[in-house]
Amino acid sequence: MALNFDTTHEYHLGDGAELYYCTDHEALIVTRDHEDRLLINGVNKESMLKFARKLVQEDLELTLESYESKDAAKEPADVES
Repeated sequence: MALNFDTTHEYHLGDGAELYYCTDHEALIVTRDHEDRLLINGVNKESMLKFARKLVQEDLELTLESYESKDAAKEPADVES
């Protein structure tokens, strides 16, 4: 029998928690010390890749925005021709 939760569950694993993915079990694993861990079954590889791509894209956009804002703050005399 599958369990379905209709509420939000919040877990605190402390600083340094890491994410792992088990392809064989289609499970996302969140753990800090491999003793206390959270397993989320039923997450397929395509979903994980979509999630990873989104994180990378957002990080690239933030990095680009940071560089653009630094360039915009420079004085025209500071910009090399």
